[in-house]
Amino acid sequence: MNHVPGGGWVRHGELEPVRTHNFCIRRDGVTRPDGSRYVYEYQEIGHGAAVVAQRADGKIALVRVWHYLHGDTLNLPGGTVHRGESPEQAALHELEEETGFTAKKLTPLTVTRLLNRSTVRLHLFTAAGLAPGRRRLSSNESGMTLEWWDLPDAVAAAADGSLTMAGGALGVLLFAERTRSGHQAAGSRS
Repeated sequence: MNHVPGGGWVRHGELEPVRTHNFCIRRDGVTRPDGSRYVYEYQEIGHGAAVVAQRADGKIALVRVWHYLHGDTLNLPGGTVHRGESPEQAALHELEEETGFTAKKLTPLTVTRLLNRSTVRLHLFTAAGLAPGRRRLSSNESGMTLEWWDLPDAVAAAADGSLTMAGGALGVLLFAERTRSGHQAAGSRS
């Protein structure tokens, strides 16, 4: 990634990055807006996609899995946008892989950044018109369970921290607000 600073920041050069297969830690020599010199470190990670999938009965899909770093996690279905794949394609394949459902309609909800020191963007979508597909969990998702939650309960889980991943919580809250304000009628399009 070739980051171009602005807002008074000036990059002087890039120090040797630390690379792995999945991400890169970059170190840029910079001058901050106040004139001081600094080595700014940040993560360069692939983008992600997650889906608020709602059944005709109004319940939304959440997935629960034990995560190596975070323990027991509850989140929206989602994952990495792979090279050559659009965020929409990633959302659709992650939905089917993790829940066993396909969607007839996918609607963008928002794109957000998750951390100040990371280039990752999370693309959030809503899915409607769910139909049975084929669930195919990866080795990292071993033991993942699918849970169907009433939207008010999912909102409460986002508010109290039970919905453990920030992007999932944001997706649920934005979906609930759109549903409440009439931008998307709950359950009417599945």
